[in-house]
Amino acid sequence: MKNLMIYISPAKAFVNEDFNTGWQQETEILAKVQIDNSLGLGWKKEDIWLVANFGYEYRGVKAMEIGDDTWCHFSPTASKLNAIVRLFEMGLIGDELYWFHDFDAFQLEPMHEGEVAIADHEIGVTDYGRSSINPGRDLRWSTGTIFFKNGSLDLFQLWQRETYKYKTNEEISLLETLKKGKYRHIKERVKKLNITYNLATRRRLLAETYEMADKPLKVIHFLPFDKRPVEGEGENDNMAVCVHGKNRLNKVLVTPRLIEAFNEHGIS
Repeated sequence: MKNLMIYISPAKAFVNEDFNTGWQQETEILAKVQIDNSLGLGWKKEDIWLVANFGYEYRGVKAMEIGDDTWCHFSPTASKLNAIVRLFEMGLIGDELYWFHDFDAFQLEPMHEGEVAIADHEIGVTDYGRSSINPGRDLRWSTGTIFFKNGSLDLFQLWQRETYKYKTNEEISLLETLKKGKYRHIKERVKKLNITYNLATRRRLLAETYEMADKPLKVIHFLPFDKRPVEGEGENDNMAVCVHGKNRLNKVLVTPRLIEAFNEHGIS
């Protein structure tokens, strides 16, 4: 299995800069946290794929460079679709399982290809668990984690086309595409995974979503730098809720290994 992270820098695309200011500097910190955490979980360096539109290296993990044209100007998060399609086009996707995840989706426990139950499906994603917005949001697929196989290229291409056709983000376009009768055969190839692979805090009812997750929790998804209160958890922000256990569950939701990686890079 490959551990895939993607960062397409808009600054690099337009002014020839890599990780530069503001949230992009934060992303570089998260890249280092992710690599440290992944190595600590036993991933081989060659199985950690950091894909970017610029050169970068940390602890022997070197970025795989792709073009600036993979930046999606109307929905930055949809750049992941462009990058994944480009990896297919470059002939880099082989006969194994690939786990794409956002830079703020942190692995907590070891995962092996055989245990990720996408079976004869070609893409696996989670839903939103229990959202704090409205029940309709619970139906949306979350793309913070995407497991995929070699046979999924046509699915990503369709997904990409629909995203660009309607100029929307990749989660909305996937939801709407799978509603269409003419794509019923596509839906049969997409597997809904348990929320344990992508338990997020933003716009979620954390306690309810946590109860839905298989244990031990595999992946927790939160931005450490986001100081806004987590819904349903008083005035506590992500670090308080996830790292310091100030939540309705009275649980620290991350591992000592991840806390150590945070501390190493000035996140506390």
